[in-house]
Amino acid sequence: MFSEKIVTPEQIALYREQVADNQEALAALDVIEEWDGDLADAAESIAKLNGIEGVETNADLRWFVQKLKECHKFICQPKYENLRDKYVSTLIPVLTEFLAGSLSCPPGVAGLIATPFALTIAEEGMDKFCQSFNTQP
Repeated sequence: MFSEKIVTPEQIALYREQVADNQEALAALDVIEEWDGDLADAAESIAKLNGIEGVETNADLRWFVQKLKECHKFICQPKYENLRDKYVSTLIPVLTEFLAGSLSCPPGVAGLIATPFALTIAEEGMDKFCQSFNTQP
């Protein structure tokens, strides 16, 4: 089962180095910092601020977890196995493209939202993440 992730200021600093050439990711890291490293809260805050619908509508399953499950179905396909040993900077563009379609939002907004998802996957470890939802219906 998935557990929500909190990143430390030190981890955020390391991620800033990895995504130094990605303005959306850097802006998302600012929001993550504002939320004391809570990736789920930061993602939901970014989504709400950018007019993404449905963030607060499902009391049974948090929006972040719901979208993370969708990311799981997408990113854990065999064609993305090559990302499993890569850095966050290579994961963000793939998730950005997916989330832009999934959320029907512009790529810039998807890039902001993709960052907390990419960090969650990186913190979990790609292999562990890809196994995390497999035991659930």
